[in-house]
Amino acid sequence: MAGLVYTETNEIVFRSSMDQALQPQVPSSIPSLEDSLRLGQSLHLEFEGLPALNGGYHLWGVCPNLSIMVSAPQLKLSDELLSTPVKARLFIEQLDSACAFRTTVGDLYESPVPYLHLNMPTAMVMGEVRRNNRARIQVATEIIDYQDQKTQAEIIDASICGCRIITKANNLKVGDAISMKFEVNVYGITQLIELSAMVRSRSETSLGYTLGAQFLEMSDCNRIALNSYLLKHC
Repeated sequence: MAGLVYTETNEIVFRSSMDQALQPQVPSSIPSLEDSLRLGQSLHLEFEGLPALNGGYHLWGVCPNLSIMVSAPQLKLSDELLSTPVKARLFIEQLDSACAFRTTVGDLYESPVPYLHLNMPTAMVMGEVRRNNRARIQVATEIIDYQDQKTQAEIIDASICGCRIITKANNLKVGDAISMKFEVNVYGITQLIELSAMVRSRSETSLGYTLGAQFLEMSDCNRIALNSYLLKHC
């Protein structure tokens, strides 16, 4: 799995980190995870063998040293989920880093709303910092949040790791998992770029809001097309 993270001054790349998270880890305590989680925080979850369930979820609560509870209103809960391996990615603002860990579904409940208990992980990987060239561009984009609500926005600069967006919409918050769709023109060929991302930063302006987004996943062909487009504008 691949994941890329953007900040205003540099980009955090943790594609290899996610691969590391899938490998057996030496158990170690990670109090910083429990201390840094906030109710309502977004997590991007991937369920092994159940790709239809992959997507953005929100933190419902924490059972210290036991589990992380995430709301799952879109899921039809069944015992099939129990013990299912899960990969989780999130941005922890207090640590100023993208993080990833591997765990399993420990329990599930339907009341008061559907939610899952993810077993508390014993190890976590963090993003690696490196710099990337940024391109000043003006590209219209459609943003879709975890509730399938669509927002129109404009990308004003980007690298292969992430981008800065301006929008008048007020529904997007730091930590939200989103999908993005936009078109770029490379050598006279229009290419539709579709990717998943996470809102990394948010600031209010006189005309609306400026968002920093980290790119999480995109297809190889989209990555090649986007990289070619950005190189033309750097």
